[in-house]
Amino acid sequence: MHITRKGSCKMKYEDKLVDKLNQDITTHFKHLHPITPDMHMRFEGVSRLVMLDRYTQKDLSLKTLSVGDLVVAVIKHDPKFPARGIGYVIALEKDSVTIKVEDEFIGQIGDDHVDGVIKRNYREIEKPLEIYYEQIAKRVGKNLGEGEPMDRQNAFVEELKNLRLIPAGRVLYGAGSQSQVTYFNCYVMPFIEDSREGLANHRKEVMEIMARGGGVGTNGSTLRPKNALAKGVNGKSSGSVSWLHDLAQLTHLVEQGGSRRGAQMIMLADWHPDIIEFIISKMQNPRILRFIIEQTDNDFIKSLAKEKLKFKPLSFDEFQMYEKIIEISEQNPQAFNSSSIDEARRLLSDGGRYEVNNPDFLTGANISVAITKDFMDAVENDAMYDLKFPDLDGYTKEQKAFYDQEWKNIGDVRKFEALGYPSKVYRQIKAKDLWNLINVCATYSAEPGIFFIDNANDYTNATSYGQSVVCTNPCGEQPLAPYSVCNLAAINLATMVNKHTHEVLWDQLATTIKNAVRMQDNVIDQTYYFLEQNKQQALGERRIGMGVMGLHDLLIYANKRYGSLEGNLLVNELFRFIAIKAYETSVEIAKEKGSFPFLEQFGSREAFVKGKFIQKLPKSLQQDILKYGIRNSHLLTIAPTGSTGTMVGVSTGLEPYFAFTYFRSGRLGKFIEVNAPIVETYLQLNPQHTRENLPDIFVAAMELQPEEHADVQCIIQNWVDSSISKTVNAPRGYTVEDVERVYMRLYKGGAKGGTVYVDGSRDSQVLSLKKESKEVQVDITDLGIKLDEKQTPTHNDEIKTPLRGDRQDREIGAEVGNLCPVCREGIVQDIGGCHTCTNCGAQLKCGL
Repeated sequence: MHITRKGSCKMKYEDKLVDKLNQDITTHFKHLHPITPDMHMRFEGVSRLVMLDRYTQKDLSLKTLSVGDLVVAVIKHDPKFPARGIGYVIALEKDSVTIKVEDEFIGQIGDDHVDGVIKRNYREIEKPLEIYYEQIAKRVGKNLGEGEPMDRQNAFVEELKNLRLIPAGRVLYGAGSQSQVTYFNCYVMPFIEDSREGLANHRKEVMEIMARGGGVGTNGSTLRPKNALAKGVNGKSSGSVSWLHDLAQLTHLVEQGGSRRGAQMIMLADWHPDIIEFIISKMQNPRILRFIIEQTDNDFIKSLAKEKLKFKPLSFDEFQMYEKIIEISEQNPQAFNSSSIDEARRLLSDGGRYEVNNPDFLTGANISVAITKDFMDAVENDAMYDLKFPDLDGYTKEQKAFYDQEWKNIGDVRKFEALGYPSKVYRQIKAKDLWNLINVCATYSAEPGIFFIDNANDYTNATSYGQSVVCTNPCGEQPLAPYSVCNLAAINLATMVNKHTHEVLWDQLATTIKNAVRMQDNVIDQTYYFLEQNKQQALGERRIGMGVMGLHDLLIYANKRYGSLEGNLLVNELFRFIAIKAYETSVEIAKEKGSFPFLEQFGSREAFVKGKFIQKLPKSLQQDILKYGIRNSHLLTIAPTGSTGTMVGVSTGLEPYFAFTYFRSGRLGKFIEVNAPIVETYLQLNPQHTRENLPDIFVAAMELQPEEHADVQCIIQNWVDSSISKTVNAPRGYTVEDVERVYMRLYKGGAKGGTVYVDGSRDSQVLSLKKESKEVQVDITDLGIKLDEKQTPTHNDEIKTPLRGDRQDREIGAEVGNLCPVCREGIVQDIGGCHTCTNCGAQLKCGL
């Protein structure tokens, strides 16, 4: 069965429901907006569930709940991935509510229903008060327009109602809610003070952030390395990695406390003496550890990898079982899959299997290596690289006092050396050995991430007022200074192109940019702050992150293939235009309201204009900044926009579509094939095409060359003052050497970070470093695991990507608990507000 899915739906709710909700709103929730006859945008399918579940205001106490009300309820119980759906109340009892679930969600319930009717506890349901998107648009637009002229308030509302501008999820939910919720989702902490008291304070603030569901980034490079002298306790330090593991554990503790799970990004600099332990200690795959041991010539890397492994001998019964497999296969070669036979022989030869020690180590955080230019130069020159830290053992009393006071603010051993404070080299390593270790782990286990911290600091505007980037938020699109926060919104580029003439609507885009910058600047004043340091930083630098969604939609409607030369020329023109208009608007606001305070307090307009990013802007704009100042220190970013993009029905962030048709579960649990909205719209405009013969502008993420992905990222990064969340997809069989080249391409292209996902890399049974290797990646099917032929196809898929037998009960999609639509192997989890695949790390949806 095949159906089409539209991004919004003009079906009306029944008058009885509307009248009841309006009565509830006018009586009990006067700060909200009643439903008016012109409202129609309710969305459908997953888009509607996202809106009702995440962004609408609700009667949390259920004081207005009555028979006939629309509710969002837990429709399937699962300790990790409870499914939610939409239904209507048909009976109220003392301890439970009887609900008739809508048809499209019945297939997800399982057996726990009778014709779609379920009973649930009151705590398992929520009653939305806003059932049309226009209600949300009015609430948010009016709230963020407070103090502005009425025509500007109305302009904000119109931008939202027409889906040209989509604020981040926290803004959509929080603005105008009259509750003490933050409009920010992601945070970065200062460097950790290298003391027990500093660690305790840092831990306390991280817990405070995560208790509110925030994602927080920490750079642990200021913590002294393992075995460094700790004079205060007359002993030696356990090292940075053990303390960072303790910090990562907070993610699990906060989750156990009943709060929405937060997330952490933890970084360590490439020069830190504990960097190898940091990378290897997170490794949870014994095969990769054995591969590292076999491939590396570095004895220290080899010893740490061996420490992480433990050997479990075969039991007597297991030994007999595998011997029997070999015996039967010799008599009947067809009895077992060849890979199963090889595995039996290997286990008998080894006498057992390898497992990892402490498999949960650092699992509470994503980890990344902060990569410096010095390191990348050493890699290119095949040079030795020093792993070093301030020489605490050799410092005088005065030097130690300076370390205690200032090291936590500097956090970079190179800068400390430049101030005249010597460092101690703990170990020398070939830069290529460390680079190879990073890339092997990134290729075959998704971590560590790679953050080019010097690239980030070279092009941040923060240096003009005496600050620098220390880390990123967990999604990676915001390299931030200490205590900085994210304030995000996205321009819907799908609305910025004439679908008939294929021309970009430049005038409309300019207008939306102006409204977006003004609205996001107002967010800073309207939000609630729960940490005073965040408030001081947010008000001082007035950082905003205006991004995009629907880039692939715009390129399709403009008749350009994503990643092509023509497409890239348009992308460059588009993002240059966005950057210039955003900065022009910020100057205009500065004329009215003044510049961001840090500009004058800690910097100067002259220093700001000399920044590398600002130097790319037109000279006339630079002169205007010198003359009038500028309202915002930073204006641009590219976030994943997964949840909001899915709600609207367009491609998310700057990513290409993963696929143009996909499967979702329908009634009785059967899969229904669904078109992406753009396919249906395109076919209506171009009847000469069909679903089966779409033009090559409908190119999916896995069909693009990795270099095409990387180049689009670098082109856009050139016009973005913060950073970008992007995944580079690579084909099956891509080697570690290939991945290294992609990361080098990103680095040389000015990217501030990146993620490369190799199709099938988590399933590979033979790991390979180079193309010359005769070893090839073995598909999971070769292991004798039963597979179903269902897949999420694109218009020209020739090779199906089947599902493992233990994944066949999972719906393919971007919701929590779904099977990842990219790798079709991992399960989607909510990590720091982003729906992230546990296998390939793809950020599919984001509630930012």
